[in-house]
Amino acid sequence: MRIARRIAAVAVSGAVILGGAVLTAPTASAASLPRECNLILTQTKDVSDAVHLRSGPGTGYTSLGILYNGAGFTEYCTKDYKWSYGKVTSGANKGKKGWVKYAHLNPVEKG
Repeated sequence: MRIARRIAAVAVSGAVILGGAVLTAPTASAASLPRECNLILTQTKDVSDAVHLRSGPGTGYTSLGILYNGAGFTEYCTKDYKWSYGKVTSGANKGKKGWVKYAHLNPVEKG
């Protein structure tokens, strides 16, 4: 019986420690962000219009795919509030990282 309690206590302690580590882990470190970023932040947004996901902050960069109205996007940083870098969280290009025109992103309402 004592051994079972000890095993349960260790398991709970491990879960608490691991959960704390997961909760405090940053979603994108400054070292992993593109150098074009000049404001680092993390926000959940969605796409308001069909827009290209680009390899860089500008229309001259390669399109990595099209994000359609309602696609989810986690913004990690912006370049002058004109372009946002982040990761697509829903839709056809889910999982891809790239740049999206800032004007085509809307904050997601919480609650």
